[in-house]
Amino acid sequence: MIYSNRWRLSALAVLAVALTACGGGTSTGPSPSPTPSASPQGIKTPTNLVKAGTLTFLSDTTYPPQESIDTATNTAVGFDVDVAKAIAEKMSLTATIQTADFSTIIPALLAKKGDAIISAMSITPERSKQVAFVGYFQAGQSILVRKGNPLGISKLADLCGRKVAVQVTTVEQDTLNAENAGDCKTNKINILTFPADTDAVLKLKIGAVDAEMTDSPVAADYVSKDPNSFELAGTPVQSAPEGIAVDPKNTEVLKAVQQAMVAIFADGTYHRLLVKWNLLDGEIPASQIMLSPSPSS
Repeated sequence: MIYSNRWRLSALAVLAVALTACGGGTSTGPSPSPTPSASPQGIKTPTNLVKAGTLTFLSDTTYPPQESIDTATNTAVGFDVDVAKAIAEKMSLTATIQTADFSTIIPALLAKKGDAIISAMSITPERSKQVAFVGYFQAGQSILVRKGNPLGISKLADLCGRKVAVQVTTVEQDTLNAENAGDCKTNKINILTFPADTDAVLKLKIGAVDAEMTDSPVAADYVSKDPNSFELAGTPVQSAPEGIAVDPKNTEVLKAVQQAMVAIFADGTYHRLLVKWNLLDGEIPASQIMLSPSPSS
């Protein structure tokens, strides 16, 4: 996506005004800093963090290229991980990535197990009832099939009567459920859910299912890394924004994350990270950063 510099700067100016007007391993609870401070960028460092000195992000680290565990170093890597680090740096903090089960990741956030979620989480009306979102990416949904596409799958309706693997509680599961209420009403998709996307992809690789559904950049990453096993069926569907989730009651963290995201957009860090991870198709405009209401002034 290409936007003029004038539009981009104008959008960032609007965001800056809005943000200025608004107020401000496993952890056991918040560890407040004794005195508030501000980063060199003027972003107030939150004082109610789960662990002082670090911004703790919950993430389901089974979703490359956005988040996964590097087995050589046993550390989290990926586009989302780099965004988390860049955001924390703007607050003069470090980022901690804490692996969490995607099916329970929102309850974990609301139980103060982390300060925010960054986990390729699509922004949906249902999730927005529980958490506030700061937009940072967008992705579609792709159908992943075995090399050669032996069943000739090219669209959602082709999944009717087929076994399809998917990670539980994802938008892809919602899409398949909707298809079973629509085109596949009389010949339903046999939806098999798994706790991790990697588990669902493995079932496809060994031939236990006919297809797997996942976010488009994740599916493309599997094809890129293992082209002899996988290919994409058709084009991505239902592109939607993804967001960093914050407890809406935690106005300090929400405001700081919004401001930091604007800052890494403005200084080019965001674009550089998209290029690094070959994810330019997922770039969002500045206007999508603030998708949730600003904290009360």
